[in-house]
Amino acid sequence: MKHRALLTAALAMLLCGAGPVTPDYRPGHSDVARTGKDFAGGKDEFRFVVIGDRTGEHRPGVFEHALEEVNKLRPDFVINIGDLIEGNSEDLRQIDAEWQDVTAATGKLDMPFFYVPGNHDLTNDIQLQAWRKRLGADYYSFTYKNALFLVLNTEDPPQPKIARRKLLEAYGPQAMGVALQALQGDTEQAKALFAREPRIGELAAKLRASENVAFSAAQLAMVRSALARNPHVRWTFVLMHRPAWKVDSPAFREIEAMLRGRDYTVLAGHFHKYEHQTRDGHDYVQLGVTGGTPGGRTDDPAVFDHIMWVAVAKGAPQISNIRLEGFFPKEGPPASSAHP
Repeated sequence: MKHRALLTAALAMLLCGAGPVTPDYRPGHSDVARTGKDFAGGKDEFRFVVIGDRTGEHRPGVFEHALEEVNKLRPDFVINIGDLIEGNSEDLRQIDAEWQDVTAATGKLDMPFFYVPGNHDLTNDIQLQAWRKRLGADYYSFTYKNALFLVLNTEDPPQPKIARRKLLEAYGPQAMGVALQALQGDTEQAKALFAREPRIGELAAKLRASENVAFSAAQLAMVRSALARNPHVRWTFVLMHRPAWKVDSPAFREIEAMLRGRDYTVLAGHFHKYEHQTRDGHDYVQLGVTGGTPGGRTDDPAVFDHIMWVAVAKGAPQISNIRLEGFFPKEGPPASSAHP
């Protein structure tokens, strides 16, 4: 009789809209006004944040501010898509000082931060050795709650002929922004611009020639092995710096062939401008910046500082992007929307 009474009471609570009873939820009244949906945050769910480029005459404080706000959101972990230091140097003291600035910020997070290498981070073999000594592997995989993460290195080996900083110094940030904007925009409009402004066309040609990716045979073997060990994960995330799908890369085509038949999402950066496209039914996203130099005109709606919030539960991952200017403290929005 006692058990029947308890069962009747539980059923009454469900029928009255109190919702299903979970180990963490105990309604204080039999007719709590709520829907009957299950609570989010189940054991198979997780959320992570992706950080964009920080380089190209980075703006002090923006990256640090972003991580402070991310820490309050309490994702399971944070990962980036490369280019955290300005690099382009063989001076170990400079390289070490730049990494100290970055790791001081990432070290304040209450959750893990995963590093993905970019061309600024690995401009040469000296920077590669500094990366390995300070951070660890420059390409690797890991799984979390039955999702596979492949962290790729598009500078494997480093490509010393690529010297973005030298181009920036030679042509200036404004010309660099115009050239990058043209290369990512309408082809006919770009041709017309280069005809009118030969210097911009010259810079664009040098930038286009530098956009190579490199994946070693050892890295391809790592990808093949990680996929073989994890054939039944619910989703695969591929993170890299340069968007390898935008260049003629036989190695990346091989990686895409390895991914065939599974659910996956590819995330990259490098161009400092947000872009989404679908390839064979899969999301390929090029992130914007998180403190890096904007990749084009500031009035371009695809050029902004942001973080990416990824929620993994049932079905495909849900991606949301949060502009950094959208954050403000509990005291209310500042008098000025400008941020250092």
